[in-house]
Amino acid sequence: MNPQEYDLDIILPVYNPVAGWTKTIEQASTNLRALAPELHFRLILVNDGSTVHFDGQAVRYLRDRLPHLRIISYEPNMGKGYAVRRGAEAATAPIVLFTDVDFPYREEDLLAVFEMLKCEKADLVIATRQEDYYAEAPWSRKWISKILKGLIRYLMRIPTTDTQCGLKGFNPKGLDLLRSTRINRYLFDLELVKRAHQRRDVVLKPHPSRLKPCVVFTPIGFRILRREFRNFIWLLFQPP
Repeated sequence: MNPQEYDLDIILPVYNPVAGWTKTIEQASTNLRALAPELHFRLILVNDGSTVHFDGQAVRYLRDRLPHLRIISYEPNMGKGYAVRRGAEAATAPIVLFTDVDFPYREEDLLAVFEMLKCEKADLVIATRQEDYYAEAPWSRKWISKILKGLIRYLMRIPTTDTQCGLKGFNPKGLDLLRSTRINRYLFDLELVKRAHQRRDVVLKPHPSRLKPCVVFTPIGFRILRREFRNFIWLLFQPP
């Protein structure tokens, strides 16, 4: 299939994935095809300098089972924001999503985001987490998320405070906005949402989404928090 003939590109940034990650992608792809057999989609897998569990065997496994797959790989690790932008550069479909490599959100939610963009109801659709997310998440994740939402509400004063959910979708205008972000790591999501709210010509809409059961939460260390705090301060004082 010609790259221009895809209805949807799905960007999957990956860094040191857990064991068995290739089967998770295969299963999610199977689920999407069962739910929307008429949908022509491609997976754009961006290997962000992984040092474990991403090797030739994993690549062969995916290529044998997923014919509509593009793999981008580079070193060293640059961060999720950088990886998603690399995937965005390679995207050719009229609608683009990104999510995490473990497909933590239900395939029905991915398709709902796609439909919102297809019906031209928004330029950017961001998944928002429900209260059951906080019931399932480790206490550290729960409090980091709540503190960040408070900082966004009271310091940045933008109406959308749940910026870090790992599922977002774009039409061409929204994708150009994603490509314009500069933060290379986790808070690129916040930068994206802030830029969207500053643009009167960009329509941003939320979509309530739910986690799949048994999602594995990766730990967030102090070094990551310190770096992202610097990114938050930089973003806070960026002019419109």
